[in-house]
Amino acid sequence: MTSRVVSLDAAFAVLGVAPMDGVAAARAAFRSRVKRLHPDVTPPTTATLTELARIVAAMDYIRANAPVCLEIEISAAQAARGLTRTLRHGDKPLLVRIPAGTRDGTDLAAVGEDRISVTIRVQAEGETPVEPTPDFPDAADLDAFMHEFSRPSVTTRLARWIRKAQSAA
Repeated sequence: MTSRVVSLDAAFAVLGVAPMDGVAAARAAFRSRVKRLHPDVTPPTTATLTELARIVAAMDYIRANAPVCLEIEISAAQAARGLTRTLRHGDKPLLVRIPAGTRDGTDLAAVGEDRISVTIRVQAEGETPVEPTPDFPDAADLDAFMHEFSRPSVTTRLARWIRKAQSAA
């Protein structure tokens, strides 16, 4: 039986990197150790398979629990009056509320996501934005965000299906 990883520090230690090195260093260490311990390369023994299971569990824990830092660039006028932005992290839509009077370098949390930090970068007045963006999220982004958070769970969908089948009978 393999030992369970219960903290980020322990997960990084299993991979042989420091937590301050980041997820990229953990991913690189994971890949190099998996290449070395994979059953196609190394004869599968109890020790090698146990070590392989430990590093896979550690990387899974890091992927699930490591904090994420994103950046948003806004104009000085937008920072002065505040705005709401949607952005994506992988497949997940995120909503960020930027309060009025936000300063450059402010860290905010995405709505409902404590582990996702968003750093606000405010452009100087003379700079032109690379890509003009509206103050409010467009309808498609907002609809995708609302759909993601209002989607019924698997259990709810199963219960609806069962009720529908029972009422049809």
